[in-house]
Amino acid sequence: MAAPPPPPLLPPPPSSTASVLPIDFIVAEILPKLPAKSLLRFKCVCKSFNTLISSPEFVRLHLRHSLSSDNRLVVIPVIDRTVYTFDLDSLSSSATAASATFSWPEHASINGSCNGLLLITGFFGGLHRLVLLNPSTRTYVDVPSTTNYLGFGFDHRNDDYKIVAVTDYRINVSKSRVTKIYSLNSKSWKIVEITFPPDAIQYPRSGALIDNHLLHWIFWNPSTGKRIIGCFDVCLENWGADVPLPGHYCNSSRKIYLLDFGVVDGRLFCSFENQVDWSYDVWVMEEYGVQESWTKLLSVAIPDDVIRGIVPVAISGREVGSSQVLIQQRRNSKMFWYNTVNGVTSKVNVPYLSDYRAYICKGSLVSLPGAKLFGAMYEPPVEE
Repeated sequence: MAAPPPPPLLPPPPSSTASVLPIDFIVAEILPKLPAKSLLRFKCVCKSFNTLISSPEFVRLHLRHSLSSDNRLVVIPVIDRTVYTFDLDSLSSSATAASATFSWPEHASINGSCNGLLLITGFFGGLHRLVLLNPSTRTYVDVPSTTNYLGFGFDHRNDDYKIVAVTDYRINVSKSRVTKIYSLNSKSWKIVEITFPPDAIQYPRSGALIDNHLLHWIFWNPSTGKRIIGCFDVCLENWGADVPLPGHYCNSSRKIYLLDFGVVDGRLFCSFENQVDWSYDVWVMEEYGVQESWTKLLSVAIPDDVIRGIVPVAISGREVGSSQVLIQQRRNSKMFWYNTVNGVTSKVNVPYLSDYRAYICKGSLVSLPGAKLFGAMYEPPVEE
């Protein structure tokens, strides 16, 4: 009996009854949900893919999906000029170094994160620089440098990314505060406000961003000894109403000290050193602007090896009632997961971890006008 013929090298063509996904469905429902790095590779497939993925409409659609998804990346600059990242929701115990083509500037720190873009200050080629970087596309734009308190947000009314710089000046006994804005659209700085307030900006160095356009800092009045949360709106380009601090802190005469302030999981947080219970407490504002909504997220007993406080970087698993909080001990360069249910901690291994604050960054295709490729051998532009 003759041997059966070998199987065909290619499968038979699909029958006319086979289901085929419509192109509109692929464009609207599948492609926008893919990681930015995958889409960047797809741009090389054909001219039509490159045109589609580069279009402003698709970039906005992909960004909406990215911001609403649970996929979050923790970006951690370290002292050997490497960037370490890891997927937040994997609850990973170790961070992964980015590829060698992603060399970090010397003495660099992240000063803001918005829509997948990072605001970075550092020394590039021996010169202090301010840079906007998209780590997904590895592109950047250089911004005229400033060394003030900085904030970074998005003006959705004018489709413009803006950097806010706040500086307090003291001349003899007089004080003034100058607020400047850099517009990515106009590529220029402008002074939007000069005031003579009784208080002084205190921290954080980088403004805490809520809803992509509201930047917050802590201000201290030396005459009253009181602190407030000041809010700047990058859309309106002005200072708005103050945001209340937690009532237990404002109304307490006990030894409770405000150590740090920022944003975690899209909400404002304050961390305190409680010298009555000897603990570090982190409170979050569940409903923006409502003082009564401040809720204690966690309380950690002060161990001997902790130096001045902890900073919550992100929260994973809130919806299942077993929150894991990623904690950074900035002054002794440690990072760990903290289980808010049972108090169990697990260390995150990050080689050469510095005291620079880690940031959450979403993958995005947002393009920067006049952007250049961010390579290992970055050369700063020539000074004009």
